[in-house]
Amino acid sequence: MIKRILYVLKAVSQRGIVFLFRYFYESYLFDIKYGTKTSARVTKEDQSISSTEVEQENGLLYVASFTSVTKTTVSLAKEILGDARFSKAQFLDLGCGKGKALLVHALHHGKDQEKPALGIEYDQDLAIIARDNVKKCDIEDERVRVIADSAVNLKEYISSKELIVYLYNSFQGETLKNVFVELSKIPHILIYVDPAERFLLDKYGYSVIHDHIGKYHADTWLIASSNL
Repeated sequence: MIKRILYVLKAVSQRGIVFLFRYFYESYLFDIKYGTKTSARVTKEDQSISSTEVEQENGLLYVASFTSVTKTTVSLAKEILGDARFSKAQFLDLGCGKGKALLVHALHHGKDQEKPALGIEYDQDLAIIARDNVKKCDIEDERVRVIADSAVNLKEYISSKELIVYLYNSFQGETLKNVFVELSKIPHILIYVDPAERFLLDKYGYSVIHDHIGKYHADTWLIASSNL
């Protein structure tokens, strides 16, 4: 019995070490390279939220996107749309937090698009950090905009007829449903990382194109299309 317990503890410890190495490579290394502050998690209790009571309840903790996940999924979205359509589509990160996905997109794909990338974040403090991170990466103001508002109000800010929507399980429940209602009116590619409520996709007219099951929540994602 004791040998079994020690074996389990050793296996858990090894998996933990592997995850910590992966998280360092995917998150902290980006901050070290660019001098940004994106990697530290932020719980709901530590957030400064200006939104409805329902949105506060539906919101989740902030976790930085893995660099490789953003690069891979946006590259696949570009393949789906083709160069011409991709150049005219607008990148929209809903619940952008400290702006990690926005930064990776702007640095690797932003110059291929005519419209500025948008990040919408309901925590005003996180939005301020995201804007500061954009400056630290020397990204031109006209290429990235961070907006402190509810994701439900996304239509007030977009300037393109087609979108690439990035969603890292930032919120669930009624807020997610309301966002899907707003998105259903606009042709878009959905990149859904850690897709906890993927069961809603059929209801809102999505067709899953790519479905990747990773080792962790952070590298599990899908790409779906709507009204394309």
